Amino acid sequence: MPNVLLLLVDCMRADALGGRDVETPTLDSLRARGVRFEQAIASTSTTTPCVASMLTGTYSPRHGVRSIGGERLHPTLATLPELLRDAGYHTIAEVTGPLGPESGVDRGFVEYNVRPASVYLSDEWGQELIRRVRQRELPEPWFLFLHLWELHTPRKVSAAHQGRDHGGNRYNRALASLDTTLAPLIAAVPDDSVMVVHGDHGERLIDGYFAYRWYRLQRDLLGPGRVQKREGHESDVYEVLIRVPLLVVAPERMPAGTRVGQLVRQIDIMATLLDLLDHPVPPDLDGVSLVPAAFAGVDLELEAFVEACGRVYGKPTERRHGWRTPHWKYIAAPFAPDLPEELYDLEQDPEERSNVAAAHPEMLAKLRSRVSDVEARAAAPETLSADEQAIVEQRLRDLGYLE
Repeated sequence: MPNVLLLLVDCMRADALGGRDVETPTLDSLRARGVRFEQAIASTSTTTPCVASMLTGTYSPRHGVRSIGGERLHPTLATLPELLRDAGYHTIAEVTGPLGPESGVDRGFVEYNVRPASVYLSDEWGQELIRRVRQRELPEPWFLFLHLWELHTPRKVSAAHQGRDHGGNRYNRALASLDTTLAPLIAAVPDDSVMVVHGDHGERLIDGYFAYRWYRLQRDLLGPGRVQKREGHESDVYEVLIRVPLLVVAPERMPAGTRVGQLVRQIDIMATLLDLLDHPVPPDLDGVSLVPAAFAGVDLELEAFVEACGRVYGKPTERRHGWRTPHWKYIAAPFAPDLPEELYDLEQDPEERSNVAAAHPEMLAKLRSRVSDVEARAAAPETLSADEQAIVEQRLRDLGYLE
């Protein structure tokens, strides 16, 4: 059985795998070795629900984790690490940010290690992990879920990647820096391993150099609370936040250097990995295996439910949900009926500038119904104990999500 690396880079946009005008030779080499899914859609624009979707193959209404913290994974769902552990894998998670065990996403991991968000792969922790992989000290076969924080604000940029030569904003420089840091890890992974490179959700950015510098200057002088936030995620389900990179490297199992343009989903990762490992895929997943799309070019004709949880302890009116097809995007605010529904023709309007809901009532009704079908399967929330909630709130406070 091959080892498996599931590499999740927080806030990694779809264009980080080519398209940001940044030199990324490590990621480029992986693209040449694997299958790049160019239209992968995240389940939400918040980390914890995204990870729950990846590890269960289900949408957030079913798995029950619908915020960054404060809810637990529904106990009836099997998780990817549980299935792999039972099949003989040593399952390891190295995570950070909001991914504490209180949410239940630790289920099935033999080792579940949460580090501070200020600890990066280039630090002593990361170098020791790379050494263990290189020296083959991890019990084999292993499944390693590695969650990196380098692209999340404040974004980690090494001294060697400072300056405009490495990108016009801090995100680009952090991407170039991360690519260099990843090189020894990728080199250490055994050649026959299965590797997945993925982003939990996207990120809204100011790409122009001078616009970015002016925004940063305003924030530095006036303070973040007095300047409207123009970068980040969580607040909606527009393309910059739900389009994510997805790259699968599986020697002799997936065709190297292949690009798949059809819509696929974050919830498909679990079924795809199980299929690649010749493990039975549970029949009740929302996701499906993407192997036929990569090998035979089969059009899976997939569509996606999407959700934005809003701010931590924000108002219910901030929540958004919607439906994404290869052609259309539907968005609604379920607890703010006074806000208009949105419908975008992505083929004609990829930047979602023109709401055409009034012109396409039949399409609006069809996609609204599909969202309702997913929401109708919502599980009863699994709440945390008072002690667990206190731990979650302190973690979010340390991350800057709570004051």
